[in-house]
Amino acid sequence: MFCLKYLNAFFQRVPKPLKNIYLLTILAFAVWMVFFDKQSVITHIKLSQTINKIHSEMDNYKIQIEEIEVERARMDIDTERYVREKYLMAKENEDVFVINRK
Repeated sequence: MFCLKYLNAFFQRVPKPLKNIYLLTILAFAVWMVFFDKQSVITHIKLSQTINKIHSEMDNYKIQIEEIEVERARMDIDTERYVREKYLMAKENEDVFVINRK
């Protein structure tokens, strides 16, 4: 009896819109969907950020692939010159002189 008196006093101090069962149900559902559900809004935000990061990495890799393809095409055209300059290789009975410019 003593607890009912205090509960009744508490419920009379609660504003009328918070006593509406439909509003409380919608509010509880919204809180559940935003924070606790397996497919919550927070999870979707994190996943979309990850997807955007992966797309930017893909763009960087595409640029690197284009640069490598240009270098490969240059190497295919002038293979002998590329190998001699890059790896200091020489033919038989040939001397290689390296000149360093300062």
